[in-house]
Amino acid sequence: MLKKILAILFGLAFLSFVAMQYNDPDPALWMAIYGLSAVLCFLSAFDKAPHGLLWVAIILCTAGTLYMWPDKYEGLSVGSGDIKNIEEAREALGLLLVAAVFGCFIFLDKYTLRSRKAADQLRKTKWA
Repeated sequence: MLKKILAILFGLAFLSFVAMQYNDPDPALWMAIYGLSAVLCFLSAFDKAPHGLLWVAIILCTAGTLYMWPDKYEGLSVGSGDIKNIEEAREALGLLLVAAVFGCFIFLDKYTLRSRKAADQLRKTKWA
């Protein structure tokens, strides 16, 4: 149940990120990234996202984070440094957020699966 709630909330958050990309220098790329992330969140909410696909997304987003990270981190707010560095940091952290969310989904799936198996085993031994 926790995963379902989180997945829907993050799916809605990623949809709002799509809407905020209209004034980005490269809006199509980021709208696609956040749009696909939202779709994967909604699929995860109903246990329809394959873990293999989530792992691919985690790897790609982590690689993207490393690639996009600015040479010099100058914060996230405009006015605190070079706008190029700020934009790269924001984009990198957005990718890191996507990777972390999908990692949480995989963790929650494994945790609940183990809990179910343990409960089933307990029931079997209790009534055997």
